[in-house]
Amino acid sequence: MADKILVIRAEEGRVVEDNVVEGDMAETVRQVASRALREWEPSDSDFVIVREKYRVTVDLPLSSEDYDRYSKYGLRRTSGGQAEFEIPVYLVSFANEWSGEDYRDRKIYVVAVYVDDRLRKEMADWAAESTGSS
Repeated sequence: MADKILVIRAEEGRVVEDNVVEGDMAETVRQVASRALREWEPSDSDFVIVREKYRVTVDLPLSSEDYDRYSKYGLRRTSGGQAEFEIPVYLVSFANEWSGEDYRDRKIYVVAVYVDDRLRKEMADWAAESTGSS
């Protein structure tokens, strides 16, 4: 079964692409990285792919569909009628700069498991903020 995957592109403080696609996470990351690689200017910036874990909190009870979807990401019950799990998030940075000791991404892709529209907005806001000027 294909996963729903969130692909967000942010440039200079704004989201310019925000899509949910179906497919395999590893293959989607490779495709996104390939797109970014074609735009990358080796003389101007580094090309970096970072994998992180992002903690997601959801209210209980869960539908059987949600349980099946989230359980593969370490779903566990927490206090207060909630559960949490961690999803992989990939950051593909292909236009970035160093200024002294400060690092700034100018253009990035964020690739993550699609959970819901609330998390989609969080990821979009984070991507835009990450590429904004300091």
